[in-house]
Amino acid sequence: MIAYLKGSVLKKDQKATIINVNGVGYEVFLKNKDIANLQVNEFVEFFIHSYVKEDALDLYGFVNPEELAFFKQLLQVSGIGPKTAMSVMSLAEVLDLKRAITSGNPSFLQQVSGIGKKTAERLVVELKEKFIDEVSADGALINTDQQVISALVSLGYKEREVMEMTRGLELEGDLSDKIKQVLKNTKK
Repeated sequence: MIAYLKGSVLKKDQKATIINVNGVGYEVFLKNKDIANLQVNEFVEFFIHSYVKEDALDLYGFVNPEELAFFKQLLQVSGIGPKTAMSVMSLAEVLDLKRAITSGNPSFLQQVSGIGKKTAERLVVELKEKFIDEVSADGALINTDQQVISALVSLGYKEREVMEMTRGLELEGDLSDKIKQVLKNTKK
């Protein structure tokens, strides 16, 4: 199986790129953010997940091994294929996705086309325990911070936007203080 590719970008479209590796072009599916950052003729390297089915061999690329590992964990959930897993990963950064899963927040995952309520709940149930130690060790959101997210969503912010706003913040105080901290930080 192909596990790693290093070469130059030959061509790119909305979902994939063709990487020229010593004269051989490999089509590699990437997250939306990674596709947007690519330039033709740019030298790139990706960790690869090879997905084999009876009528195709698809390659999914990731900029680091941690993203690849998370992708593989998503694939272990019943009902999640590689295209859906890639759509989930395009939703937010891996740590933010793990935060949403560990906080028991399936509605965040429902923003992905093809993931309904039951599939999102299944993702949370099956993966929550795997990420709790990792996320809490990283200073991630705890239950009280989930209240901050819910409050900001009720004020009209999109959940994805709120996850971006709260990333890396160490919130202190009661709920209103935390909301003020987040809003103050976004105005900078």
